[in-house]
Amino acid sequence: MSFIYYMIQLAIMSIARRIRLLNDEVLTSLAESSWEILDISGSDVTDAGLATVANVCSNLRAVDIR
Repeated sequence: MSFIYYMIQLAIMSIARRIRLLNDEVLTSLAESSWEILDISGSDVTDAGLATVANVCSNLRAVDIR
């Protein structure tokens, strides 16, 4: 995956989270195995969505769910 593509994904996810549109569907459609840190605080992501992403993101080390 190119660096530009990666940055675009992070920007889309950040915007979706800020305007309260980040949910399981959005998160799982953007998830990449290279992710190491994930901030889903204030989102509508459920336990099931987080579990799906955890299976996809094998390098995930930290998740912020505040």
